[in-house]
Amino acid sequence: MGAKIKEYEIVLSLCPEEFEMSMGRKPKSQKEFDEWARLAEKGLLNGHIDWDILYECTCDAMVQNRR
Repeated sequence: MGAKIKEYEIVLSLCPEEFEMSMGRKPKSQKEFDEWARLAEKGLLNGHIDWDILYECTCDAMVQNRR
């Protein structure tokens, strides 16, 4: 039997420029930026990403890379 496949961890960082793209202005304070980032994280964890599309695109990219 082959080696056990381990999990792969993905870590995302959000920067003030992304706040600006989202909100159309600079954050007023660190507290406001942190609240915005917390809500973005909550959205990611509560299914605001279509995982089926993500996995389908990943599969397509893998197939393209093998050609």
